[in-house]
Amino acid sequence: MDYDRAQSILQSKDTIRVKWRGEDVWIDSVDPYSQVAAVHLQQDPGVSKYVPVAELEEYGSAMPQ
Repeated sequence: MDYDRAQSILQSKDTIRVKWRGEDVWIDSVDPYSQVAAVHLQQDPGVSKYVPVAELEEYGSAMPQ
């Protein structure tokens, strides 16, 4: 994924499915300079990680909120 798409997902009102290394994640923030996203795991919201935006994958379709 690129920075612009990650930022778009972050700002969307829809729920857009994203994976990182096979894990479902929520994007919390994206840094345009380092190209790193702060994410947390959907199955374990207490686990936050900083990952390269390029490693994020959008999948499935958006789910309206």
